[in-house]
Amino acid sequence: MTTCAYGKIAVLAPSGVQTGGPELLHQLVHEIRRQGGDAYIHYVPDPEAPVPERYRVYDTPPMKELKLGKNDCLVGPETMVRQFPLFSKAERFIWWLSFDFFLSQRSGAKRIAANTYKRSLVKAQTLSGTRHLFQSHYARNCLERWGVSGGILSDYLSVVPPQSGGPAREDIILYNPKKGLPITERLQHAHPGLTFKPIINMTKAEVEDAFSRAKIYIDFGEHPGKDRLPREAASLGTVVIAGRRGSAAFAEDMPLQDQYKLAIDPSLEQRFGKLVGEVFGDFDTHFAAQAPYRDFVSGEREMFSQQVRETFFR
Repeated sequence: MTTCAYGKIAVLAPSGVQTGGPELLHQLVHEIRRQGGDAYIHYVPDPEAPVPERYRVYDTPPMKELKLGKNDCLVGPETMVRQFPLFSKAERFIWWLSFDFFLSQRSGAKRIAANTYKRSLVKAQTLSGTRHLFQSHYARNCLERWGVSGGILSDYLSVVPPQSGGPAREDIILYNPKKGLPITERLQHAHPGLTFKPIINMTKAEVEDAFSRAKIYIDFGEHPGKDRLPREAASLGTVVIAGRRGSAAFAEDMPLQDQYKLAIDPSLEQRFGKLVGEVFGDFDTHFAAQAPYRDFVSGEREMFSQQVRETFFR
């Protein structure tokens, strides 16, 4: 039987935010507590903020005053690296939910200066004893170039796969307009006869219904970490087509056959049109071909439990 390696574990999370990243942080607290650890969520900048309604399905009691000793542990996402104390008696982990979004989005000399500062900040944290965890193999690969190493702590989806006998699939291509929109617009312009439908202003139930009806979901965004929507689409039976970039280029993060990962180059429009035609014409074959990816997604819950056990228990 395992026991928690720490007394208290505090996980930093942004207050009042309800997106994929903060959900991972709440999932971590929930899983540590499920396995017997004493974990809490600590909101920044407002420690008094209530747990958002979306996350109340998780066991995440708030820690309103951050008081940690030498037997305790502090975990936070890379976006909060500046909130990490350089010197603390508690064990510290930076959990890299992405790498690309940690970098400055400025241009020119300001970008270089900002990224130099951020890199020095990570180095200072590492030298002071802060450890690192990575949500994706892509993020770990990027940070290894900075001399930073650590273990994988992934995540999982709270999605129930559809039962057989659902609605008939339609020749529709779903996309997230917040991810890789310039590439999607290129494809729309090149193929005006195809039906593209954005996932926008939808409830969770509406998104799941859309995935259960469409044949294809595309994502030509940056893939800064293991993105949730491609996995949700796959788990609900949609065929996923992604740009070969970021975490999507790593088989460990997205175990799709290469034919479904398209390089973003001048031939993209032609190759995309050909693949879409094949999927629309023989959906069952392509659905079967992506079974390993669906199996991977369905196994992430147990994988996450094991990673939490290996990281925080002994």
